[in-house]
Order: sequence, then structure tokens, then C-alpha cells
Amino acid sequence: MNTQIILAQMLMLFAMMLTGYAIWKKEWFDESAYQKLSKIVVNILNPILVINGVAGKDAKGDTRLILLNLVFVAAFYLLLILAGILFVWILRPVKSQRRLYRLMTIFPNVGFMGIPVITGIFGNETMIYIVFYMLGYNLLLYTYGLALARKAAKDAGRAPEGSSKGNWKRMLNAGVVSAILAVIIFLFQIPLPAPVVSFCDYMGNATIPLSMLLIGMSIAKADLKEVFTNRKIYMFTVMKMALLPAALVFLLKPLQLDPVVSGIFILQLAMPVGSIVTLIAKENGADEITCTNGIVLSTLASILTIPLICMFL
Repeated sequence: MNTQIILAQMLMLFAMMLTGYAIWKKEWFDESAYQKLSKIVVNILNPILVINGVAGKDAKGDTRLILLNLVFVAAFYLLLILAGILFVWILRPVKSQRRLYRLMTIFPNVGFMGIPVITGIFGNETMIYIVFYMLGYNLLLYTYGLALARKAAKDAGRAPEGSSKGNWKRMLNAGVVSAILAVIIFLFQIPLPAPVVSFCDYMGNATIPLSMLLIGMSIAKADLKEVFTNRKIYMFTVMKMALLPAALVFLLKPLQLDPVVSGIFILQLAMPVGSIVTLIAKENGADEITCTNGIVLSTLASILTIPLICMFL
């Protein structure tokens, strides 16, 4: 794997984040505009990008790899749940933050960062493998993830906001629907009209730069002094972004599995903390500042750690 190409890809994404950072600092965006753009990317552009990734792709001969990918997806979330427990045991954070560290471990940025990085390295045809990670992500987030956030609020002595009823309805969001549609289109080889494919291509291509701009703005909004002086967040970032994916690289290498499917698994493990974690924590009355610190530091670290991990794939 060409490390120079991967590093160039990460630097390009970093430049987009830096642009978002500058936009926020110049006050060209406010919180209202940020939230509106985020909704557009999450609910419209990202789902279109998912559909575009499978449009016109041939499913013949991929059944074995798809089944292998499903095994990896199941192993991915089981491993992260166990890793979250282990990280808390090692770091010993205060009680109110323990479940938040688990939340940050279990829910990496498989979409905003995962899609541009993985498709940039392995090609757009790998989108069919990524959609299964996104499906699992949403199903787990609105069940186990919400439960962790609500318990974290109780640990902090706060009453969780809202009601846990109706969480199943939230699982049926644009991301889940687009992932299911992508699987159906791919498996049943449903042809899409040329204008639809062109529309998905143009709209989907807007997702990556806008996503990076949003990540850059979220970094600009954070208290960087607090981020860079938090020792436990540093330790967490090293374990999450470097040690865990590196350990899996050396465990899987002797098995000589498909390099693309196993590579996607490793890269998803190496993704920074997902931005949705802060929203889930805040919405349920938990300490969102801890999550924000984890997101910012792990995102910045990913510029270096992802190319390093790719060197060993």
C-alpha cells in the first residue's frame, strides 16, 4: 500500500478541516448555520453518497466477501464494546465519565471520516462493505448508546432529558434507510436510470468536503486549551487510535484474509470518535465536554495515526 498516497489523502482532508476551522474563526458561520448544514449533510448528502457508491456495481462473485464483511462488522462492535470496558479499567476516570469513555470507544466516525478515507484508499466500490458498518452503528447507537448516555447522566447526578420510549423510531433515519436501499440495489442488481446516477454522483461528491468543513468548525468551537491539557484524553486517544488497530493488524496478518475487507475493518477501528457522541451525551443530560475533547483530539491525531496504520496493512 502506497503510504505517500494515503498521507496525501489525509493531508487533503486536513486542509478541508483547516478551511472549516478558518470559516468558524472568521465568523462566517454561526451555530444556527452550522446545525442547518449538518442536517443537510447527514440527512441528504451522506445518504446519496451511500447510494452512489453501489450504483452500477456488479454483485457477481462478491457473496463470499460480503459474508466475510458481515463477520467483521459483528466482530467490530463486539471488540469495541469490550475495548471500552478495558479502557475504563485502565484509565480510571471519575464515575460520571466512565460510560462516556465507553461511548467514545464504541462509536467511531465510520461515516464522515470512514467513507472518504476508505473509498480514497480502496475505491468507491468498497461502499457496499461500509454500509454494513453504518447499519450496525445506527442500530447500536439508538439502543445501547442511548442507554450508556442516560446512565452517564445519572452517574453525574442529572436527570436524563426526554424519554427513552420511541428510540426504535429514531433508528429508521436517513442513514439507515440509505444503507438498506444500497444493500437491496447491490444484491438484486437494480439498474438506476442514467440521470439518477449522475444526480447521485454530483450530490454525493459534495458530502466529503462539506463533512470535513463541519469537522473543522467543531474543532474551532472547542476549548483547545482544555483538550490539550487533559492527560486521560491523551491516553485514551493513544489506545483508541494507535494501539487497538495496530494490535489487530498483527493478529489478522497471519490469517491472510481478503486484504480489502480486513483493511476496511482495521481502518474503521482507526477512525476518530464520532461527532454524534457529543450530541447523544448532551441530549441525555450527560457531560458532553468530555466527549467533545475526545472527538477533537482523536480527529487531529487521525491525520498521523491512519497513515501509520496503513503502512502495516
